[in-house]
Order: sequence, then structure tokens, then C-alpha cells
Amino acid sequence: MPRADANLSRVELVARRFGARAAHYDEHALLQREAAANLVAFIEETGGLGPDLKPGLVVEIGCGTGLLSERLAPLAGRYLATDIAPEMLERCRQRLGQLPQASFAVADGESITFDEPPAAIVTNLAAQWFVDPVAGLLRLAGHTACLAFAVPLAGSFPEWREAFLRMGREPGLLPMPRANDVLRALTGIPGTRTRFKTESHTLRYANARAFADSFRNIGADQPKPGYRPGPIRPVLKCFAQGMEATAFVLYGVIRKEDA
Repeated sequence: MPRADANLSRVELVARRFGARAAHYDEHALLQREAAANLVAFIEETGGLGPDLKPGLVVEIGCGTGLLSERLAPLAGRYLATDIAPEMLERCRQRLGQLPQASFAVADGESITFDEPPAAIVTNLAAQWFVDPVAGLLRLAGHTACLAFAVPLAGSFPEWREAFLRMGREPGLLPMPRANDVLRALTGIPGTRTRFKTESHTLRYANARAFADSFRNIGADQPKPGYRPGPIRPVLKCFAQGMEATAFVLYGVIRKEDA
């Protein structure tokens, strides 16, 4: 029999996987929590989200359960949290409680449109799910006076990748954007000032199975297109006594010169 999800688009598949894990996302989203805190600190270091923060609209792309939203929404006059998974959005709504300036919408951040230009757009570890992350970030920057983002980079989780390469195979990790590609695109926008930094985040797991499960437990286990899984017992044996996994995250703030 054909699989039930055979006719779903990639966006629908990703939304379904994340939605199915919404109830347990917070306890497993270690990198997302760290990156949210770092992104807020980087925004503050670079001058905040802009002078129109109170009267203007702040839009978050890929809010998940609200790890970034709970830090930024109280500071905004109006805050629109968006996500492709309705279940994630509902968790974010519960997290923000009765915050009067918060609103919520199911939306794909790569194709989202706006009734008014947002004063700021923020996104934390979501753009890597775009079909074209670089073009997606560039498009978002064109819609606002200030774009603040965190995105994981190509080369992340080298420990996992190298274990597969020793077997003569590639892992099914989602392809992530290259730092140079992102920087080249976003520093070339006329009339903007940019600030970037790259940080490495080292996460520790009891074993390789726990690392693999960390993706599954938050719904981030959609493999790269065309990937065919195979036996991974030799990889699991490599990390039987514990595993460190390193993620490289690019933080950026793109601000119009007059903002």
C-alpha cells in the first residue's frame, strides 16, 4: 500500500513531523533554547530591534513552542508569532498566556506575505527548513527595517558525519546553508548595516542513539531529499560511551540605514 504521506509536499511533511512532537518539544529542544538566548543577547548588543518596536509590528518566523517568543513578545507593541505547525503554534499561545499584544498565525515563513511592513522580523533556527535558506532570508530582509536571525550552518555535527564517512556513507542530516553564501547575500543589500557572529554549541548525549533521538523528539528528523536510511550499528558503537555533537550557528542582524 502507498504511504499515507506520499502525496504531501515537503512543507506539509515538515509541519506534520513538528506538530506530532509539539507536546514534548521543550524538554528536548536544547540547541533551540540556547540559540534563542544567544539571539536575544546579540539583538541587544547590536542596538535592539529598532525605534519602531513599540508602535510597530514584530513578526516571528517559525516560533515553535515560543522559546524566543517569550523573551521578545513582552517588549513589542504588537507581536505576531507564526509557524507551519498548528500544534506548535498552540503551545506558543499557551506559553505567552494572555499577553495582549501577541497574535498567532499558521504560515510558511518562506512564502509569507504581510498586510503591513513589519518593524522587525525575527527567526530562530527555522530558515534551514526553507527550500532555499539564503534566498528566504534575503526575501525576509526586504520586507522589514530589521531582520534578526539564527541559522545552523553547513558543517554542523561533524562528529556524526565523520562516523558515517568512516563507513563509506553519508548521513541523512538536512543540508544547511554555508556561511559564505549567507554572508555574501545579506551583506550586499543596498542601504543596510549588518552584524554577524558565528558560535559553536556543543551538546552532550549519553550515546549516539540519544543524539539521533534528539532530532526525532522535536520533529526535526525529516532527512535530506532522496536519502535512503541503512544500518547504523557501527555508528552507534562509535559513541557507546557518550557523544558530543557540535552545531555551528550564524547569528545576524540586518538593519536599514535609517532604522
